[in-house]
Amino acid sequence: MATVRLSQLQRRILRWLAADEKRTRGMITSSHPELVAAVPSAKGNISHSLRRLETQGLLAMTRTPGGKTESIYLTAAGRQKAIKLLGSYE
Repeated sequence: MATVRLSQLQRRILRWLAADEKRTRGMITSSHPELVAAVPSAKGNISHSLRRLETQGLLAMTRTPGGKTESIYLTAAGRQKAIKLLGSYE
């Protein structure tokens, strides 16, 4: 599989999700509104980046019946990528 380049925003998203997962000890999925508030970028850019990361298999999103993103969590591949971005994830 080819290496996928990540934008700065995508890297920030993965780092934030990893930090949030560590903070909650993986017991609570990350909230989409909290991510939007925490990552400095336009909501549309964040949504686009989230869809790209989901397509790449780095994160998964749960959606309401209306299709709005409700929560976000890292996949195993996303967690590994976040570890590389953070240098350490313990």
